[in-house]
Amino acid sequence: MEKCIGRFEIRRELGRGAQSIVYLGWDPQLEREVAIKTLHFARADAKRNEALLAEARSVSRLRHPNLVPIFDAGEEDGDPYLVFEFVDGPNLAELIAREGRIAPARTADLMRQVLDALALAHAAGIIHRDLKPSNILIDAQGRPRVMDFGIARRLDAIDVEKEHVGITGTLGYLAPEYVDGRQVSEKSDVYAAGLVMIEMLSGTPWVKGGTSVSMIHQILSQPVTLPADVSIDNQLAGIVLKACARDPALRTDSAAQMKSQLDDYLGAAATPIDTTETEASAEARKRDTLNFLIRRMKHKTDFPALSDSVSAINRLTRSDKESINRLSNTILKDYGLTNKILRLVNSVHYRRSGGGTISTISRAVIVLGFDALRNIAITVLLFEHMQDKGSARELKEAFLRANLAGCLARDAAREFMARDAEEAYVCALFHSVGQLLAQFYFPEEVAEVRKVMLQKNCTDEIASTQIFGLSFSELGLGIARHWGFPQGIINSLRPLPEGLVKKPTTHDETLRVVAGFANEICASIASVPKEQRTQATNAARQRFNAAMSFSDSQLQNVLEKSFAELKELAAVLHVNLTQSPFVRHVKEWTGARQETPPAAEEAATASALELTVLGDPELRDQSETGEVNAEGVPDAAQDILAAGIQDISNSLVDDFSLNDVLRITLETMYRAMGFERVLLCLREPKTASMVGRFGFGADTSEVARKFRFPLEDAPNVFQLAISKGVDIIITDIDDPKIAGKIPDWYRKTVIAKTFVLLPLLIKGKAVGLIYCDRDRAGGIVIPEKELSLMKTLRNQALLAIKQSM
Repeated sequence: MEKCIGRFEIRRELGRGAQSIVYLGWDPQLEREVAIKTLHFARADAKRNEALLAEARSVSRLRHPNLVPIFDAGEEDGDPYLVFEFVDGPNLAELIAREGRIAPARTADLMRQVLDALALAHAAGIIHRDLKPSNILIDAQGRPRVMDFGIARRLDAIDVEKEHVGITGTLGYLAPEYVDGRQVSEKSDVYAAGLVMIEMLSGTPWVKGGTSVSMIHQILSQPVTLPADVSIDNQLAGIVLKACARDPALRTDSAAQMKSQLDDYLGAAATPIDTTETEASAEARKRDTLNFLIRRMKHKTDFPALSDSVSAINRLTRSDKESINRLSNTILKDYGLTNKILRLVNSVHYRRSGGGTISTISRAVIVLGFDALRNIAITVLLFEHMQDKGSARELKEAFLRANLAGCLARDAAREFMARDAEEAYVCALFHSVGQLLAQFYFPEEVAEVRKVMLQKNCTDEIASTQIFGLSFSELGLGIARHWGFPQGIINSLRPLPEGLVKKPTTHDETLRVVAGFANEICASIASVPKEQRTQATNAARQRFNAAMSFSDSQLQNVLEKSFAELKELAAVLHVNLTQSPFVRHVKEWTGARQETPPAAEEAATASALELTVLGDPELRDQSETGEVNAEGVPDAAQDILAAGIQDISNSLVDDFSLNDVLRITLETMYRAMGFERVLLCLREPKTASMVGRFGFGADTSEVARKFRFPLEDAPNVFQLAISKGVDIIITDIDDPKIAGKIPDWYRKTVIAKTFVLLPLLIKGKAVGLIYCDRDRAGGIVIPEKELSLMKTLRNQALLAIKQSM
């Protein structure tokens, strides 16, 4: 029989502290999951329990979207317990540990929501008193949810608190007046909010670990300052430091006031231009304007998601041995993105790399290289987010121009820096990212830029500076830094000086010249009347002649080749080229002939999706949505499995890496069968254990670290699979017939209710195990044909292991 607390069934442990344990529970009356926090004190105290339950009743009356509500409270065997809404997501401490630092605008936005919830509690006379990152959960929508008012006290009961000499709360987030004299007020929570913001911005707590004596000394004697490596503007720094003032009289008065300050920060008006300003003040103004623009972009849901994705990919490097798996996982989270990238890498351009048809992201890394696939992913991610219907035409034109410049730079770079051709592509592609993002997020202002250009007959750099306070290229530079692009790419975004371009002497300067050349050629084609285009492109060639000499025929050939690549990319991303003025101009300049008659081309593209609806699940075709049949298996499962088998066969013929083959095996199963997680375990001879290594799906990195069990374990399903070499499907781990065979370590590690075990045996000895799961009981059904293909994949993995021994 399952253990119960009150009416609630306990499913598994979520975490524990010195005096508490948190469980995932089930409410059988309302049929919903809940979080149950049990509290155990060294000394029984009925009055204390009653006071805590009374506090819980007070907190339970609070309703706010950024609070985790209390559903119930009671006592079990003399210990109090609290029942909360179960929020399925990490806490802020885990988010900081995973991301390192959180961008200033996002930090401000998260904290303003936390403060809004605190302000509501304060108005009801409740102080949190233990605000810290681990007590702020991040839900599936990315909202912060404040929890654990378990040690809070009513404001009207604070005088009683002075009778107690012990410290209540987490020492590193307590205000000096409380540590020194047990004084508690709303400002205690404000102080903690400031420290939490510093931790979000820097990645580390302000009060460092150590003995409690040393921590108390820091709290009482050292004024709070921002770490030297935290670079934020003066407005945000002032908000944070005022919240953390040691003297409560100098501190921000309330959570509501601090929230208002952050609202102003996120929505502040741009600083007006001062024509008499010094060079230093001009740079400061540009930084303020850039921060303002980023804050405005932050308020559109697309930009934070785009920033997080691009930043995460940019943090990956070839020197990081886990990067290939992390890159693959980042891409595979989005089924539509995965299919677009695979279609792109199988286009005519990329198939020249060899290796036959590519059906997995892991195989794409092997054939194309890490850098190429990372660049493809960033490219597709960027334009997947360009879905604004208000300026669809302008966005599509900017998209096509940027991509043709990228293709042109890549093809031109192959003449003299072949190894860096992919980097040249990204440099040219993002050369105009400032203008592209401005068009998406500020279409009205960009329309004003065009008016100024016509009225004053000036460049877009001059006009955009007048309207925005900084130029398109400066906006692009700021965004590139914000996204963590390598310095070489950032340098390439700087406009080249007027006049003849000198021959570059460094790698970064070469990338800058190539990106500039490609974009100037595309600009001359896009914005110059037909009769003047040849003259304009010749002028551009002459400007770059000393740096990279191209004859008229060479430029014609490279541009035709690049245009063919652009059409492939447009087809993959469902961008209709038939109505594009820019495409028409390119065709006119190159004299390119349409491969199909106009009517046929129009019919072929009639069903193609415009850029404005990319990402709309109702408009994607079946191959992009991953539709499933009645058994819960993706319709394309057999095709994906068969393609993966071919991928591995191609890899085994080549000079393969064992990890490459194993990654392809796992990724194929993950994509084909719609599993939540697929994980590889390998035998560790020194400890006689089976240990998780890597996988695909939700939280697999964390699960792999905890996935460890002895080879000679007590009888259970894992032991049976590896000792007998049998494939096992567990439909429901809580089924009474099988529940006793599910080991405790598994229940504490994974939330999945159903899983598959495919052991890897060589000469009867287990060398590894493939684990696949789904969260919902009964969620895995593997038809006979799919099971046969999965076993073939497993056998190929075994063959690779044997060949590498």
